Amino acid sequence: MAKAKKIKAQDYICLSAMLRAREAKLLGREQFERMLSESGFAEAARVASDAGYADMTGMDAAGINAALNARYAAELEDMREMLPDKALLRILCLQYDCHNAKVLVKSGGAAEGGLYSPNGCYSLEELKAVYDAESGSGELPEGFAEAIRAARIALARTGNPQLSDFLLDKAYFALLLEEAEATGRDFYTGYVRNRIDKVNLRSLLRTLDMNRRGNLLANALIEGGSVGLDAIADPGLTREEIARLYNVTIFDRAAEENGMTAFEKAADNAELDYIGGGSLIPFGPEVVLEYFTALENEIMSLRIILTGKQMGIGADTLRERLRENYV
Repeated sequence: MAKAKKIKAQDYICLSAMLRAREAKLLGREQFERMLSESGFAEAARVASDAGYADMTGMDAAGINAALNARYAAELEDMREMLPDKALLRILCLQYDCHNAKVLVKSGGAAEGGLYSPNGCYSLEELKAVYDAESGSGELPEGFAEAIRAARIALARTGNPQLSDFLLDKAYFALLLEEAEATGRDFYTGYVRNRIDKVNLRSLLRTLDMNRRGNLLANALIEGGSVGLDAIADPGLTREEIARLYNVTIFDRAAEENGMTAFEKAADNAELDYIGGGSLIPFGPEVVLEYFTALENEIMSLRIILTGKQMGIGADTLRERLRENYV
């Protein structure tokens, strides 16, 4: 990757104002509570359509998912044209390239188009060209291209799709951290390190009682987090020792939760708290990350409520699944 220029906050004055205006129109706690209190799915869906989403009253779960994804894709497409620094676009989009690479590898290149995300930095054709080639990276970063081929080979050799996912995750986070550090903005670097900490903590907790924990950890752990791998790679760590290790991170409370569902919610809320700190910044590239995180959280909340309403799940149960909302 070519060395990126340091990002200047003053280049984001106009864009920040526009995103602040859009942020003010995002759904907040009051609207979500109204949706939860509605007696049926159609009534809840109308709250979303009143906020600018497509009319989802006649849609099934697949249709709802597609409509929500389309909203995010449209917002992201705006950013492709307006962002002064494309490094921020890559930070927003690389997760979708990683998803697409996983689909590509696990399907042997034969997955249907609907399984791929349209939101990546690179086209499906560019990913497939690397997947099919024995060498070269094309338009992709070299490390990511190598990971795609390594994942293809690992899956063919072992038949273990989890191992191929681990290889792609490592390459993704290495690239993401490189992009964040190149911006010269601590907010972005902290965001990526937090995400790595979350992945590593999840791996520790999931493998806590497994006999093959050492091997799983060696494959799953990601470099670059706030807690060094030397400290967390010990397969003999207890739950209490894990909590102490993560006491210095934003996931201190999440590390103490019992059960993965409670952990995921607490960890997501910790990330939202960190991103929400960007609301104190009047203008700058931080506003871009804050807005898109808020939009992702809104879409996730809508997905939980609307699909839950269709399935007849009660309001209290759905409320427990929702993440915090800082809008």
